[in-house]
Amino acid sequence: MALLRRLLPGGCAAALAACLVAGPVRAEQRTATAEDDIKSAFLYNFTKFVEWPPASASEPFRVCVVAEPAFGAAVDRTIAGESAGGRPLLRVTPATPEAARACQILFLGRMENDRVERWIAAVRDAPVLVVGESRAAWDHGAHITFVLDDNRVRFDVNADAATRAGLSVSSKLLRVARNVTARRSA
Repeated sequence: MALLRRLLPGGCAAALAACLVAGPVRAEQRTATAEDDIKSAFLYNFTKFVEWPPASASEPFRVCVVAEPAFGAAVDRTIAGESAGGRPLLRVTPATPEAARACQILFLGRMENDRVERWIAAVRDAPVLVVGESRAAWDHGAHITFVLDDNRVRFDVNADAATRAGLSVSSKLLRVARNVTARRSA
């Protein structure tokens, strides 16, 4: 510490020493970013513009998150005390892709890119709104995918896939999407 004090001015030595003692920060320990907060706000707002089949009012509305813990924390802050259709919102981390069938929303973070196909296949015929943040999620059938467009968080909607899952996406949501895959006529 004495050497650091001689080499670095003022409080810089103490700050650097604290960093060295704390050790490297792993990716899963990162703090939530403004982008995380915006995406979690979008997830909450999707509950207002997507219709799910009727469910028991006593059951929580499950927002399942398979992403870095910092994103889960952002979702927790956003949905605290909120409800959807009279049902309290609850963030869950499903243990397996099959367990995600109990979700109403399934968010798949970038860290799941190599398993995204398995997650989406597990809920394909269930009324679960699949939201991703990667091209892989879109390519495998996610209903909504976040994209960065000119440093703004935007989203694309695959209305065909949502309809096949038994979900009804409001035209209001479709109007604000960056791109929409049109519904096919029967």
